[in-house]
Amino acid sequence: MRRSLTSLRACRVAFRVRRGVLALLLLACASRAMPAAGTAVSGTVSGTDQGFLTGATVAIGGALHRETKTDADGRFTFTEVPRGRYRIVASLDGYLPLDQPLDVGDASVSVDIVLLRIPSVP
Repeated sequence: MRRSLTSLRACRVAFRVRRGVLALLLLACASRAMPAAGTAVSGTVSGTDQGFLTGATVAIGGALHRETKTDADGRFTFTEVPRGRYRIVASLDGYLPLDQPLDVGDASVSVDIVLLRIPSVP
């Protein structure tokens, strides 16, 4: 009887150890699968005929799509952008839109965009 109680206790301890090891392995795998925090992409939009443009639309597309408008100083910011290759597009009525590639790595990215004014037709 004592032997079977000892065996039962040993089995319980072994089960708890295995369960703990499995939990640690799952945590380790999950932490590797979680994406790293992203990078900031910021910059300014200005026009060829004037300084910084307020209210210009700036969008990034690729693995994700985000869009924002420039502030009163022509600035824009995207936060938490994962590493990867994107397209950045800036546009505003009266200007030719700009579409260019954007590579995001581990360091913050700064993009200064100049839009060409469309001449008015008399």
